[in-house]
Amino acid sequence: MLKKALGIALLLAVILSPIYSGGEKEAAGGEKQIVLRLGHDQSDGHPYDLGVKRFAEEVEKRTNGAVAIKIYPAAQLGDSPEQIEGLNLGTLDLSLSAFSHVTGFVKELDLFGAPFLFEDEEHFSAVFNGEVGEILDQACQEKYNIRLLSTFTSGYRLLFNAERPIEKIGDLEGLKIRVMGGEANSLTWSVFGAIPAPLPYSEVYSALQAGVVDGAENEPVSIMMNKFYEAAPYFALTDHLVLPMGLFMSDKVLQDLPAEYQEIIKEAAQDAAIWERDYITEKNMSSIKEMQEKYDVVVTRPDKTALMERGRPIQDQMAKKLGLEDLLEKVRAAAK
Repeated sequence: MLKKALGIALLLAVILSPIYSGGEKEAAGGEKQIVLRLGHDQSDGHPYDLGVKRFAEEVEKRTNGAVAIKIYPAAQLGDSPEQIEGLNLGTLDLSLSAFSHVTGFVKELDLFGAPFLFEDEEHFSAVFNGEVGEILDQACQEKYNIRLLSTFTSGYRLLFNAERPIEKIGDLEGLKIRVMGGEANSLTWSVFGAIPAPLPYSEVYSALQAGVVDGAENEPVSIMMNKFYEAAPYFALTDHLVLPMGLFMSDKVLQDLPAEYQEIIKEAAQDAAIWERDYITEKNMSSIKEMQEKYDVVVTRPDKTALMERGRPIQDQMAKKLGLEDLLEKVRAAAK
């Protein structure tokens, strides 16, 4: 009983005390430096990684070294779903994760897995830099105790598979495609005629090699950096999705910080997202060219008319099911 009581007391002490998962160190001026931990599942040097490094540099600079952010790439702190759970529990401070990993807790985010939702990169930025971004941040805070500081982007995603070139929508029939979480992602590939197969990102390469899945979808720079082209050399430029990547933070951790530091973190997150959106667009274009020249991948450009005809109704279907018709209208209005 004594051991149990001591355990409960220790747990309460942790819960009730301001705490950051990275701890505290001494800053240059002799003051305590707050060290925050940030995880993501892409490799070191990926545009996502460079974006959060830029964020960390700006936070440390603008706080005069009082707040430091240590970055853990390549799922060192667990896959994205585990990281998001850590934010909710307050055991992790920050995570850059796809919206699809939060949709089970914040339904509003599931809408953004619907295909062909954004007309172009400017539309994407207008959505997440404006009222919709504020609505999503509030929903994350109220429903899962996390904050959406800003939204990075994948750029346009393509399909890559190990079986055959994709010239038309009928060529997708029967292919088993790895998908992220979220109903919209599975529904998209179902209406395209493929078989959606949810799978952790860290298992994609081995699943392609073993034939567990026939293909997957991703942005070009991630395909190149993870060498997915080795196992699946047939690329189809479907441009079906621009994936929002949320820079999420534990609300408890954010609220425990001084108000001045909270504002600096929010502003630096927005600035980093703007930089990343421009950078990844350039890297995606150069990555396709490099893979064609160096690795003999087969690139096709299927007619997107049939894909859009099947995919776009998912937007209204998801909005109606989730009760988010007003939110969808705000997303569409941001393009005007």
